[in-house]
Amino acid sequence: MERMTTAQAAKELNINIVGLQTLMRQEKLPIGYAIQKPGSTRWTYIIYKELVDGYKKRVEEGQLC
Repeated sequence: MERMTTAQAAKELNINIVGLQTLMRQEKLPIGYAIQKPGSTRWTYIIYKELVDGYKKRVEEGQLC
């Protein structure tokens, strides 16, 4: 699967990067994974283009609110 950066995904979904990261950390945006290593305050975001495209399609079809 092809990966994307948070900036690329945010642009595709027309939201800001901070919003995208927050939604991923809360597991409310099913486009990949937000991972925090134990003892760290930093997060890593793994985002898959196929999941972003599928999410966009569901939004466009009105399947998501």
